[in-house]
Amino acid sequence: MDSDRRRDENQDADWIFATDDPQTLPTERLPDRAEFDRYAAPLLARRRAEAVLPPSEQMTTDLSDLDGEALRAGSEPEARTGAIPMIELDEDDSDSGDGADDATGATGAADDSPGSAGSTSGSEMPGTTSPLRAPRDLTYARSGSTPNAEDSEDSGRGVDGLVLPDRFKELGVFDALRDVLALVCMVTALTTTFTVAHSTLVDGVGKIAIGVGLVALVAVHLLRWIPKAPPLTAIRAVRVIGLLPALLVAVGTVLSDLVLSLPVLFASLPDGPPVGLGIGVPLLLLGAIIGIEPRAHEGYLPQARARRVARIGLVGVGIGAGVALLLALVMIVGRMFTTGWAYSLLTIGDTVISVLLLGIVLASALLRERSWYVFSTAAVSGLALAALADNTLQLQFAAPLSFASDFVYLPFLFAALGLMISRSFVRTMPISFRRTDWLVFTVRAFEFSVVLHAAAVLWHLLAALVASTGLAPGGTVLHLIDAAVCLCFVAVSLFARTSLLSRPATTARANGVISGLILVVVGFLDVIVNSLATGAGAGLATGGTALAIGIAVALMLTVPAPVRDEFGAPDIARMFADFRSRDSGSVSLLNQVPDVTEETARKKVFPGR
Repeated sequence: MDSDRRRDENQDADWIFATDDPQTLPTERLPDRAEFDRYAAPLLARRRAEAVLPPSEQMTTDLSDLDGEALRAGSEPEARTGAIPMIELDEDDSDSGDGADDATGATGAADDSPGSAGSTSGSEMPGTTSPLRAPRDLTYARSGSTPNAEDSEDSGRGVDGLVLPDRFKELGVFDALRDVLALVCMVTALTTTFTVAHSTLVDGVGKIAIGVGLVALVAVHLLRWIPKAPPLTAIRAVRVIGLLPALLVAVGTVLSDLVLSLPVLFASLPDGPPVGLGIGVPLLLLGAIIGIEPRAHEGYLPQARARRVARIGLVGVGIGAGVALLLALVMIVGRMFTTGWAYSLLTIGDTVISVLLLGIVLASALLRERSWYVFSTAAVSGLALAALADNTLQLQFAAPLSFASDFVYLPFLFAALGLMISRSFVRTMPISFRRTDWLVFTVRAFEFSVVLHAAAVLWHLLAALVASTGLAPGGTVLHLIDAAVCLCFVAVSLFARTSLLSRPATTARANGVISGLILVVVGFLDVIVNSLATGAGAGLATGGTALAIGIAVALMLTVPAPVRDEFGAPDIARMFADFRSRDSGSVSLLNQVPDVTEETARKKVFPGR
């Protein structure tokens, strides 16, 4: 299902509503005789090698008397707009201009149209163009069919009529969004929990590094867009040098927590962890990684070395996460004798969920699984956006962690996200979007739900055991009910995935939408119940993941325009057929052969008998 598509080159830039060629599709409105004659006359003239006069709005002209030598080089349709230049008449023809006017319609409709000849004076007729509409003025009667990208482009207009100055034409949307995300992450790192150790040195150094990084982000844009001749080399240097302290501080804070946690891995920690990494550290790491890479409008083009470094960085993140997992297992075993088995059981449940999430993200990037890469990037981006509101929502996954008390995964997860959306790494992925990809992402969402909610069932069972000692939030009954709810999420997700892969198209789509709505409703109720009973935020074990996946699935199955048939009508069956044939890359010709079994089996009586 993840094989590269070989038919993407015929698709439009608007990949959500793309069609192979919307202008070849019939519409509700047929051209009238005048429009047909305007377009047909030059084609017929080229075929007969005869000259042709431009037709008027009302009628055509008999051009059989013209010599073929009269066809000028400029009488071909103009390549960009499709307008047909009018040929110049000879002196003999210009003397009978009044008669020609009479022959082409005495009402003067052609003279009043834009680009027409107007009136002739003397013995010359000025070279003008016939009144053809520009491609952007064409209408598309069928709902959902859109013009080609080259038809809708207008050099003088931007999006929704917004006109950007010429100096900003090189600014890409991808680079602009990454700079905005880096800015927001670094600002949030100033306002949220950085560490729980309340170390003046660590907090002070962190604020200084964040301030320097923010100044660098603002400075590079001022240097790029204010001068008429921006120094691109200096701008790239300012970006790297300015954001390097933020990156070093984030990595140094993680390493300091690791080093200070080693002597106390088996201690009960009554005073808390030695450092304790808050959500501010992963956000600072994410902002620094995203912002430190020079942009395309700064003259930077990732070469093979940069792409190789990005992949090596992801491998390094995976190795670091493996080391953190090993330390967490050692700490869990040691805490069974110092802190108690209840604490170790809850930590094992948290670790399993975190390892699964990290494994999905890193495997999708390193194994170059295109659909998993896109979906996992979107999922972790959602976690990053939710972490920006951690102070308000008090999310469980964004709680402060330490190597001395739990499996630290957020710094590695956000670092992997920063590398995966870097320009160096994106250029190594064969990413292409088609409308059938929405069905692929929907299947991935249900698979994601199955894996993580199965882990949530295990967590609730362990929490139910721990709740008997009074150390887990909520009671045993509540966790058993939550385990049953998560098991229902697994069953609904498996049912929807099977329907999308095997059921008839209309039924599969309906089952997917209904399954998404069930996840939304039940997940929302689960969030409310757990919030009131335990005070926990919306997380995997409390219905938050089911709520988010249900909304995403419902949108992916209903919002994108479906594939259309040869008449321009929505064709869900064809869309699902294209989706299910992704493994083979093509549809067998035998599928196009009609079933004639009944007809051949029927007895036929000879007409004469």
